[in-house]
Amino acid sequence: MELLLSLVPALLMIILVIITKKVILSLSVGIIFGSLISHSFNVLDSTTFIGNTLWNILTDFSWHMPIVGFLLLLGIITTLLTITNSTKAFADFAVSKIKNKKSAQYVAWLLGIIIFIDDYFNALVIGEISKPITDRYKISRAKLSYIIDSTSAPVVILLPLSTWGAYIIGTLTDVFEKVEYDVTTGTGAYWQMIPMQFYAIVALIMVFIVIKFNINIGKMKTYEIKANEGNDLSSSKSGKEISHTKPVTNKGSKWALITTILSLIVLILGGMLYEAKWDISQMLTVDITLPLFRGAVITTFIAIIFALSTKEVSLKNILHSVKTGIYSMLPASIILITAWTLVEVIDKLNTGEYLAKWIVESQFNPSLLVPIMFIIGGFIAFMTGTSWGTFGLLLPIVGEILAISSPAMMLPAMASVLSGAILGDHCSPISDTTVLSATGAQSKLDAHFSSQLPYALIAGFISFVAFIVYGFTSNLLLSYAVIAIELIIFIIITKPSSDHTTN
Repeated sequence: MELLLSLVPALLMIILVIITKKVILSLSVGIIFGSLISHSFNVLDSTTFIGNTLWNILTDFSWHMPIVGFLLLLGIITTLLTITNSTKAFADFAVSKIKNKKSAQYVAWLLGIIIFIDDYFNALVIGEISKPITDRYKISRAKLSYIIDSTSAPVVILLPLSTWGAYIIGTLTDVFEKVEYDVTTGTGAYWQMIPMQFYAIVALIMVFIVIKFNINIGKMKTYEIKANEGNDLSSSKSGKEISHTKPVTNKGSKWALITTILSLIVLILGGMLYEAKWDISQMLTVDITLPLFRGAVITTFIAIIFALSTKEVSLKNILHSVKTGIYSMLPASIILITAWTLVEVIDKLNTGEYLAKWIVESQFNPSLLVPIMFIIGGFIAFMTGTSWGTFGLLLPIVGEILAISSPAMMLPAMASVLSGAILGDHCSPISDTTVLSATGAQSKLDAHFSSQLPYALIAGFISFVAFIVYGFTSNLLLSYAVIAIELIIFIIITKPSSDHTTN
């Protein structure tokens, strides 16, 4: 009963998002209802808890507020590049090199693979680079946000040279020490688990397939048709606000945008190195949030210098750009803050702990545990909106169970937890990466969530079958053969008989 009750707020919020399309309202209802349940419907205690949680988030300048600050500064940078016409200049340059609609989408996909340091950074920066290109070819913001989201977490979890890699390696090391599993190290386990990350691999391949064969299913089909007609229903108000900002000068160049974005990348990497006390080996173990914010602050000044160097941009234009840029990112910032608050409420309800207890008390066949952990990992991440929290909760449990029952299945079961958490993240409207992917593409959150969901669930089903095969055979080649067959079936079923979309 406690488990079922703890799931109610998240389920209620998700249903409201789907029905009303009002994300902030739905999140707020989930927060209030969840807080009331966790405090036995004591209104005073519930209100106090929500107030304290919001206060803690708004005064947290080590993690929460730097991310919000990074969002707002990106809005300012984007507006500054717009008033100098640098964004248009880059779009003109990119379009001259990119010959069709598919190539424009491939660029976003490849950028997602190349920029692998952190999922937040990936989601926001790739959106800024790709929007001018995808807009020119009338690609919906929903499609762009899907490409961004499906090349953020899936990429960073497959590479140890990322913030996710550092976190997971550290977690694995702690788990192995606790359960006295000395077969491999945390780093060694991470490398061995990479080919077992079926969902991350399938998600990346599926993006390529979707682009290659122009597969638009569910809401995505509607958004793509409307975007091709010049009426992108998935574009957010913030996107319209920026797009309606008029250039003050035509002297901006593509190099202003390229230099600004490269400066942001270099500054963030330099900030991470500084936080690691100039030790490259420790660079990816640091929290990226402060480097993100500091890098964005300096990059904003670089963008201002580029703007002023045109001689036609005044201080008044700069101040107006700052106001417009902040305004454009306010909706996303509010959604992110309310999503964080809901995560705290769900944590107060002990949803994750109840699910974990249920796992421990259930006596699963070790071979079945691999696909089952994939589903449970996905469900917890979906309900709580956090993949990292799912890692921290389930990996120790998997370690304790399999260290005794079946050590040989330890790594496959852990890999299934990691994959499941990413699936849940992709399906959850309260996940910060879902919010930030929509923000980076300037897509409406409900449009991104609803249009991405079918693709994520199909990739999840394909991965689930592969985990079943691997759980019983421990044969990677056979598992990949099954994945290949499933993807071929997916193409045959969903590929349009003729492609009417303009290339």
